[in-house]
Amino acid sequence: MRKIFEWLGGFALVVFSFYFTDKVSLMVANKSDLMQEIKAVSSTYELEAEDAVIDIKDNTIVPGRFGRIVNSEESYLSMHDFGSFNENFLVFDYIKPKNSLEDNKDKFITSGNPKNRQISFIVVENEEIEKFFDESKIEYNKVLKNYSSVSTNVEIINGAATKSDFSEMHAKLKNISKLCLKEESNIELCEKQSYYLLSPSVTFTNTNLIDVKNSVRPGAIILIASGVTKENVKFILKEIDYKDLDIVHISKLIDEKGNR
Repeated sequence: MRKIFEWLGGFALVVFSFYFTDKVSLMVANKSDLMQEIKAVSSTYELEAEDAVIDIKDNTIVPGRFGRIVNSEESYLSMHDFGSFNENFLVFDYIKPKNSLEDNKDKFITSGNPKNRQISFIVVENEEIEKFFDESKIEYNKVLKNYSSVSTNVEIINGAATKSDFSEMHAKLKNISKLCLKEESNIELCEKQSYYLLSPSVTFTNTNLIDVKNSVRPGAIILIASGVTKENVKFILKEIDYKDLDIVHISKLIDEKGNR
């Protein structure tokens, strides 16, 4: 029994020593010039959370954006070895919006947040455009009905109609983004697996080129229908370049945290 108490006493001493050492280290850090500089500029890097925009009537949503505050202690540790302030090594704690996409996955996403200068493409059964995007290394999303391999610039939308095909893609495509498309995917299966539901506000055909051009704006998701020609897509790409928008995968476009 005595040995047990001796062991417990020793263990408690070790724990207290670590705790005391941490407290002393934190006190020293808080008085350092580096920590004072971090705290002095923290407010200039902090951002307020922005709520997602929800249309109850249409059951649609546009993602919000997480807020962020500087974690001064972690930032200090990140910069300590350099001995000086470097904004690239700031560490943030993120603040979830009151209305977040993560809590509203039953709603259809019509676009990304317009404050992010990004745009995305979805290709539906258009081999010419897929080949062009692959050769040009342009990121895009593709609706896949059955499991198959894809190029690295492609992000998959699960368009499987049956439970077996849906599950196969979900299991075999380990890095699959959990995305489904209205009119193309089995929405019931998508909701059960907590996938993001997409309903792009822009559908690109060969007869609405000017309308699509005018719809090129931050956050837009453009669905390229079957039959759209490479020449028409190149015309839209020039407009995207002119407006200085980045073409990204939808998972990045709708990420409420990553775009801050």
